[in-house]
Amino acid sequence: MYQNSFYITNCIGNNALSYNQRTNKKLFVPSLKTISSFDEIEFWDEVVFEDYDFDDILQSCTGLRNFYEMTWRGKPLYLFDNHNHAYYFFYLARHQWYIADSATFFHVDEHADMRDPENYLMKPDSLDMEKVFEYTNFSKVNVGNYIIPAQKEWLLWDVIQIRNEKNLLDYEAGSCDKYKGNIILNLDLDFFEPELDFIDYDLKKKVILDMAERADFITVATSPFFIDQELAIKVFKDIFKN
Repeated sequence: MYQNSFYITNCIGNNALSYNQRTNKKLFVPSLKTISSFDEIEFWDEVVFEDYDFDDILQSCTGLRNFYEMTWRGKPLYLFDNHNHAYYFFYLARHQWYIADSATFFHVDEHADMRDPENYLMKPDSLDMEKVFEYTNFSKVNVGNYIIPAQKEWLLWDVIQIRNEKNLLDYEAGSCDKYKGNIILNLDLDFFEPELDFIDYDLKKKVILDMAERADFITVATSPFFIDQELAIKVFKDIFKN
């Protein structure tokens, strides 16, 4: 899946947001590319997310030229734009035996992403990666509701939300030391958008790196609607540089 880029043109997923108010009726989804160097990460001029902001101004957001598959200290890491795509990569991780059901889920994000899409992909359909791909891209799943479906199917068990300074300090104090193995780190780079600069950058980086060391599988979203993409990639490269 994701061998080829494509457009989402129906009123589904992220494209359903303000669909009737937007002139543009399609969103671009890039193809997946395996890379060995951060220098291979590129931006692209296709719209991957479009919605009205809090000032009722339409934001037509461009993102990455590709989704990127790489390894970080021997662990699989996937970098992509909109966070709903993480759902597919969670199941890819299970399919490839990097994780098993009832995984621990470290979710570092400005947002909870815990809305309920009200329709789920259950076993045995969740064992079919083509059906997982279809559900991820052509259903009600969007950037705010992709976690609960994975919980309903028991792929995820404990969900640890890291959304503010207190969460970071609690983690640093050892609140998550009991979790060992079968761990996903799910990072949204919007946690570094300028309005959250009151949270110490080095504290964020330290906690994320510790989680990454514990994790068996890592997903990272650049979230074009919520953070400047050049800033997002600058932060990504700083955190995951070897």
